[in-house]
Amino acid sequence: MRGFRKIKSSARMYLVCLLITGVLVFLILISTMDQNAKRQWLVISGIFFVIFLSRLNNCISYLYNNLIIDELTKVYNYRFFITRLEEEMDRAKRYGRSLVLAFADCDDFKSYNDKYGHLEGNIALEKIGRKLKQNTRSSDIVARFGGDEFAVILPETDIVSARIVMDRAVDLIERQVYKTRPGEVTMSVSLIHYDGENINEFLERADAVLYRAKLNKKRKAFENSKWGEA
Repeated sequence: MRGFRKIKSSARMYLVCLLITGVLVFLILISTMDQNAKRQWLVISGIFFVIFLSRLNNCISYLYNNLIIDELTKVYNYRFFITRLEEEMDRAKRYGRSLVLAFADCDDFKSYNDKYGHLEGNIALEKIGRKLKQNTRSSDIVARFGGDEFAVILPETDIVSARIVMDRAVDLIERQVYKTRPGEVTMSVSLIHYDGENINEFLERADAVLYRAKLNKKRKAFENSKWGEA
């Protein structure tokens, strides 16, 4: 996240420099005007700069959000997820805090797309992203890992607490995200606790547990144990 903050900070610094340059140019231009013309131009320019500053700031915020938000699901994108995961891993290691990573993957989502079309599939993915955001904690980081797979970073959380959070979220998804009847969209979920390894090993471990969870449709798992029916 530090990298993304740096981009946003640099953009704001560029905005300040641009405004200062504009003010200097304006002062040079009005130095040759009479008093009435100066007053009129000062009022007009003041209004212009306020509008310009507001619009440019909105533009910077829009571009910044596009860097970190997945366009379809409106949760964080893969790039931002990796950045935040590295930060949370570093924090967990440095301060001895608990960290859990959850993967949630749609079961046989290709069949759903084949049956209803990709537009309905996209609508379902958007709903899944929204349900995950609404039913996890504000401190959790929900991201689209890729395709129909989502990831949730749960800082300062143990496996038991993370299981409660993910159980609630996935239960709502499976009951409320559908085209014709509940249960058309199901998800497999894995939970793993961070043990101090590097990010590649951490992700590979999470993926391996998810693969085991998907062997039985509508199953959930955490490392070295089964979780039970969805």
